[in-house]
Amino acid sequence: MHRKAHMMVMAVLLLASTVSYAADPWANAYRFFGRWDRRVANRAVTVNSGSYILARFTGASLSAAFDVSVNQPPFPTLAWRIDAGEWQEAEAAATVPLAEGLAPGPHTVMLMARGLDEHQQRWTKPLVASLTFLGLETAHDGKLEAALPAWDKPALKMEFLGDSITEGVLVQAEREGRKSWPWRTDARLSYAGQTALALGAAWRQVGFGATGLAHGGSGGAPGALDSFNFFHADCPRDTWQPDVVVVNQGTNDGGMPANDYRPLYARYLALLRAAYPKAKIAALRPFCGAQAASIKAAVEACQAAGDARVYYIDTTGWYNGDVHPNVAGSAALAAKLVQALKADVLPK
Repeated sequence: MHRKAHMMVMAVLLLASTVSYAADPWANAYRFFGRWDRRVANRAVTVNSGSYILARFTGASLSAAFDVSVNQPPFPTLAWRIDAGEWQEAEAAATVPLAEGLAPGPHTVMLMARGLDEHQQRWTKPLVASLTFLGLETAHDGKLEAALPAWDKPALKMEFLGDSITEGVLVQAEREGRKSWPWRTDARLSYAGQTALALGAAWRQVGFGATGLAHGGSGGAPGALDSFNFFHADCPRDTWQPDVVVVNQGTNDGGMPANDYRPLYARYLALLRAAYPKAKIAALRPFCGAQAASIKAAVEACQAAGDARVYYIDTTGWYNGDVHPNVAGSAALAAKLVQALKADVLPK
């Protein structure tokens, strides 16, 4: 199926690219949240832990199909839930059973790219650290149903931009033989995933390990200034427009002189504003405190220039643990972030 890729020059120092997708056979059934490359019919590829899919179906059983031909051990991990049931987990495979023995009637599924190995190649092909979704299959007595209208008009749309902390790397400890990077990465239970779920938001979670604003990181990912406008090297950003953007940058830039970092952060805010003209942008003080003064100054400069929809969230005292918060630490951070967003950002 033919799809057009549109490149659009934004009024910033970088090129901001978008891609629009024509109607496809999946349009009635699936809803994709996160950064999914859908330029090829009947397949969706993401390099971001936390990208997820919503669908509705009938039938006693459900399975998911994936193309794992480019993956290498350790394979990506998945998380999913049927209706309001317990979350389940598995490694990606050609076919992954999701449910069986279901009661008659419609059901919903939320299926997530739970964890990828940030050290595997994920920016240029072959995309070893990626998840390629090929579709859902129901039992013979079932079928995919039309998506729920509420999925198309969520009350709140959020985007979280950061590094490995935002991705959810090392949230989980080694457990039950699950020692690999994709098992220890858990986007759903990161501070970002827990914040979005607590707010009932539809969200995108974009984090690349070891990256800063101007320097690249693990898996071949470029710095945030160069990666923002692309899903991966060959796929420009689409037309998604969030209501709130949460930025958690600076942890990997701690060694940069403040006078050098502030203009980079100002440039990043300008990049986001050009891409998301109506969004509220919440710039977090990194949990470790790196570059806090520069970030605050850049936000205040935006406000002084007339952009009242940029906010600085001071996270001082929120967290004093290891660089990568565990499940409990992420939950505590999410609770504080939800409180701060409700107090200072969401109502305005």
